[in-house]
Amino acid sequence: MEQETTFRIATLSPVRTPISSNSEQRAAHALREETGGLGIPPSESLLGASDTLKAFPWPWANGYGTLDHDNLPEFFQPFECYTVDTSACTEASESMAQLTKAWSGTVDCCQLYLYDDTIALLQLDISLPSNLPAIHQALLSGELDKTLSNLASDIYNLCLYPLFHEYCLNFRSRFGSRQQQNEHQLRDPNKLQVFKDVTFDRQHAPPSHVLWTGRYAAIAPSVLATSLGEALHEWASFPGTREQLGEKGHYVGSGNILITGGSSAAIRDDWLRGLSLCQFYNAILFIYGSILKSSYSQLTDLLGARRTRNRELNRLMKDVTLSLDHLEFTRLEFNEARVGVQGERARIVEDTCAAWKLDNLIASALERTDLIRSRIARLLDERKSRVDKTVELILAGIGGVALVDLFISLTTAARDLREDDIPGLLDAFLWLPPDGSIGLSSLLLILVFAYIYLAKR
Repeated sequence: MEQETTFRIATLSPVRTPISSNSEQRAAHALREETGGLGIPPSESLLGASDTLKAFPWPWANGYGTLDHDNLPEFFQPFECYTVDTSACTEASESMAQLTKAWSGTVDCCQLYLYDDTIALLQLDISLPSNLPAIHQALLSGELDKTLSNLASDIYNLCLYPLFHEYCLNFRSRFGSRQQQNEHQLRDPNKLQVFKDVTFDRQHAPPSHVLWTGRYAAIAPSVLATSLGEALHEWASFPGTREQLGEKGHYVGSGNILITGGSSAAIRDDWLRGLSLCQFYNAILFIYGSILKSSYSQLTDLLGARRTRNRELNRLMKDVTLSLDHLEFTRLEFNEARVGVQGERARIVEDTCAAWKLDNLIASALERTDLIRSRIARLLDERKSRVDKTVELILAGIGGVALVDLFISLTTAARDLREDDIPGLLDAFLWLPPDGSIGLSSLLLILVFAYIYLAKR
């Protein structure tokens, strides 16, 4: 039987795309049970007509009803799904040649799931001979992991990135007029506010556009007793024995996952659906980690700068606040998605979150947002202090002019009055020449400004 002679390794790679929408508006429309469309005719694909991609509907219904369904929020549902034609990699990719020729493997499935926030998941399923010693050695040495990661990068570079590049070039001509009428429209990929770290203006994809590649293999329990099972046990880095691994049913490692409860299509689908949820949100946290560090650095530079332009500061604080609000929105959506997952997938999601320490990553991201918000508060306080100092100086200047005018007026009034031999205040100004009156008032004005300056240092 095929299951006895081959085994399947599936990969799931978060990759960057130019697709981003007004997520909060999409969520609001979904709550009102309105369609969350993007203003695209049903006959038209989001990425346009292509020989490389063939669109297909998301295979699983959303909402409660049976345990086969998950009730996921709109944010965690892909915009579109595609089957990817990998023929461009047949000759151009050394990794493809290694898998298909040197190791006699086959590509069973290559699919792309377009999500929000410039993220997509690239799924790649590979069948390999189970009794080939070279495969066992590749599992133990890490060569197979490296080859699968390189193949995912090759598929992205050769098959997907050119389509994303073209999407950015043609966005305004395809969607510009429609998006004005659509409340939850796609964002212009050339003017992203939150995800400004990703661009598609180059002819070739930057290496950072493929974030990582996670791998998982599903086998029957009996395979654990074979040499392949021994190699997979080491590949997954399970700390216990193979018998303990069989009793556990699966083991989620940092990069490799081994499922020992069977290799049926239903089991593989459950893991794809559960891991998609975790991989998507893990990618969001990873991207936001870089964004928040960059924002913190910019705010620190502004705090240390002698002079800061208000326009630059206002723009930065607006972008940072928007990023922090959206991060909080994604966290709430992820919590809702975890509650909505049903059946065996609920256990898959919780075990994966625990193994990848997603809750700790979320807490770390929130602590970083608190730090950035405190930086913003300090910048606002300093700007308010500078404004207050400026107002005080202006008022002091106005008062100084009034003081000079008062001295001149008193000097003039003292000379206009007739002598009454009664000492008074005006007698002091009678003996003070006009130039002396101006000098004395100017001296008092200088002393007032000096006091304000020393008090505000």
